[in-house]
Amino acid sequence: MRAVGALGMTPGARILVANQVPDKYRTRADLKGSRIITGGAGSSKTTIANYLLGAGGHQIADYVRLAADKKDADLAALRDGSADLVVAPTPDGTFYENSGAASVFADLTTVAGTRKALGVLFPSNTLFMSGALIRQRPQVAQHLVNALVRTLKFINAHSPEEIAAQVPVEVSGKDRDAYLKVLKEEIPMYATDGRMPADAAAGELRVLAAFEPKYKGVDVTKTYTNEFVDRALQTCHLPRRAAPFSPLPLRPFVPRPPPWTGLTAGPAVPLPSPCG
Repeated sequence: MRAVGALGMTPGARILVANQVPDKYRTRADLKGSRIITGGAGSSKTTIANYLLGAGGHQIADYVRLAADKKDADLAALRDGSADLVVAPTPDGTFYENSGAASVFADLTTVAGTRKALGVLFPSNTLFMSGALIRQRPQVAQHLVNALVRTLKFINAHSPEEIAAQVPVEVSGKDRDAYLKVLKEEIPMYATDGRMPADAAAGELRVLAAFEPKYKGVDVTKTYTNEFVDRALQTCHLPRRAAPFSPLPLRPFVPRPPPWTGLTAGPAVPLPSPCG
């Protein structure tokens, strides 16, 4: 499997510190001995906590990982002193802040905040494809990446309100205000052009290998490619304001075999135009 495009460049989460101990944990260097609500051993929230400890010069064993529970239970742990910090994906961070039980220790929802806390970006959403399919049908990869790049261009050229206006109620739900609020928190993680940053990929591997030694032998440069994104970026240009459209009604989902089922190597096919 290889990543052919990267979407989110941040974890899309906040690290919050209990308001009972804000003076004890002010910087990453203070985190040794802390008790952090993360989740399962291999969860993304645990990876974020591991990364943060490493960025502060600590080892993974230097903090106590607490299993995540329901938000009310985690909130109680922050209030009664049995937990010091919590990793809260968007929009859960707002829940803990509004409760008065915790404050932001590190904001990993934005590119700037992620760089400040971790030192590099943190690709959290990628488009993966099998190596065999990429080799046999590169035009499939190019079509998908073209759509990804155009989507990122649209997101970064429009306001949250303009984007929300294009989302049908079947997706957003009836509470459009609540949807827009979450959308505003999530959009900053997509401040990217679709390329995988080499230093960010290397950083994630380093953290994963510290937790799971079997990954130490992985050549991270073979886990992704930017060739399709580069091709799309060279020729695909999207107007800053796209003409409004009326979303089509959603159709019932009918499962069907993936289009590459049973594919075998065939003659070379010209790659599609990124804007075609």
